[in-house]
Amino acid sequence: MRVIFITFLACLNTMFAILDWLFYGKEYATAVLNDSPVFILGHPRTGTTLLHNLLSQDEEQFGFANTFHCGFPGGFLTLEKYNYLLEGVIDNKRPMDNVKLSFKVPQEDELAINVLSKGTSYYMPLVFMKQEHEFRDFVSFKSAAKEDRARWCDAFTYFLKKLTVRTGTKRLLLKSPVHTGRVELFLQLFPKAQFVYIHRNPYTVFQSAMHMAATTYWYSYLNTPTDREVLEFILNQYEVLYEEYVTARTLIPEGSLCEVRFDELESDMIGTIKRIYTKLGWGADKFEKIEPKLSQFSKPIGKKGYKKNAHAQLSPELKAEVARRWAPSFKEFGYEL
Repeated sequence: MRVIFITFLACLNTMFAILDWLFYGKEYATAVLNDSPVFILGHPRTGTTLLHNLLSQDEEQFGFANTFHCGFPGGFLTLEKYNYLLEGVIDNKRPMDNVKLSFKVPQEDELAINVLSKGTSYYMPLVFMKQEHEFRDFVSFKSAAKEDRARWCDAFTYFLKKLTVRTGTKRLLLKSPVHTGRVELFLQLFPKAQFVYIHRNPYTVFQSAMHMAATTYWYSYLNTPTDREVLEFILNQYEVLYEEYVTARTLIPEGSLCEVRFDELESDMIGTIKRIYTKLGWGADKFEKIEPKLSQFSKPIGKKGYKKNAHAQLSPELKAEVARRWAPSFKEFGYEL
C-alpha cells in the first residue's frame, strides 16, 4: 500500500510539473534569487520547527516553503490553488508530537529536494534505513561524487526559484536539520547568507529522537531495520551534524550567525526572537511589527490542546553511550554530563 501511495503521488507530481513548466517555466527559469537567505540550523528535535514557525511570522521580510510546496515540489505553482482537494492526505498534527500540521505551515525544504534530486539526500534513510550508510555523503557533500553534488545543488536552486515565483523577492527562510552540516556549501552558494543555530540538552534530544523514530519513521520505511540500526542512525547523525557545524561556523562572517538555546526560546520566546533580530541586524522596526503575532504565539499553548511529550527515562547503558559519543557537544554548549 505504501508503494502504491508513493507511486500515485509521484504521478500527480509529474503531471503538474509538466503544467508548471508550460505555464510558469520561463518565469522560474529567469527568477533572480534573493542573495541573502536565512538558514535555521540545529539537530532534529532541538526546536528548529518552533523557531521556524516564529520567524515566519515576519511575512513582510521572509518567504518560506510550506508543507504543500514540499509535498508537491514539481507542480505546486499550478496545483496549490486546488490544495483543498488533497487535505485528507495529511493529519492535522505531526505523529511525533502535538505540533499543528497543515498545507500552509512552514516546512522542511529538504523534503522537496529529496524528491527533485532523485533521492540525493540524507533524508533517504527514512525510507531505506537498512542502507543508511550509503547516504552519508549527502550530508555535507564534501566526499560526494561531483555529479551527486551537482544534482542536489541543481534541485535546490530549481526549488528556490519556484518559491521565488510564489513569494516574490523576499529573503527565503529555510529550515531542514540536515542543513546543519552544509554551512560551507551554503556560503559558497550564498556568501551573504545568515544563520540561526539552536541547540538543546543532548540527553533530551536523544530521548526525543528515539520517540520520533518509534512513532514516525515507521510511516516511511520501505524495509524493516533493526533497533540497533535505528539507534546507530540517531547517534551517528548527531555526531556528523555537530562536527560539521562547529568546524564550518568559523567561516561565517561576523554578524551573520546567532546561536540560541532551546530552553531560552521556550522560557522567553519574545526576548529570544528580539535578540536574533538585534544580532543579525534585521531592524527594531521589523521586530516591533511582528511582536503582537509573537505574543499570540507564545500564549500557553496548553489552552489549545497542546501537550508536550513526556519521554521515558534513559537506561544507564544508553545514557552512557550518549555521554561517550556526544561528549563534545555537552562541553561546547555547557550541558552537564
